[in-house]
Amino acid sequence: MRSHPSRRAAFGAVLMMAVAACSSGPAPPPFASIAAGIPALAPDRARIYFYRYYQLYVSMARPYIRLNGMHVAISEPGGVLYRDVPPGTYLISVDSQGLYPDQNKTVTLAAGQMLYVRVDSMKGYDAGFDNYDPEVFVVTLISPEQAKADMYTLKFYAGP
Repeated sequence: MRSHPSRRAAFGAVLMMAVAACSSGPAPPPFASIAAGIPALAPDRARIYFYRYYQLYVSMARPYIRLNGMHVAISEPGGVLYRDVPPGTYLISVDSQGLYPDQNKTVTLAAGQMLYVRVDSMKGYDAGFDNYDPEVFVVTLISPEQAKADMYTLKFYAGP
């Protein structure tokens, strides 16, 4: 007995989705499982943790995170990462198509200091009447206690 063409097409689509899911590589580990293994901060550096919630119905874009205009990371939805930097003053920004009040933050970091930065997507904030809804991202400074609780279940991205 021959199978119906629509069944073959459905099987082929399911097979292609399964192969695509396997080819994306392993998922990053949860931050909680690797937090103890993060190297200690060098005495002549400051550390900035960046994180972003995964939010249903909010942008899945991966904008660049910048320090003083230089690209240092990519904001991953549902992810956390850190960068060690020399002490100094930094303008922290995230690439954004739209504008938001106090969107970027300027901070001065001392050696040994840790800073926690959450990247927030402000869906619909700068939407126009022509159905244009630009990606709007905002830098939010978070207390260490709140950030540690927030980051616990997020995925850790160790890349450069």
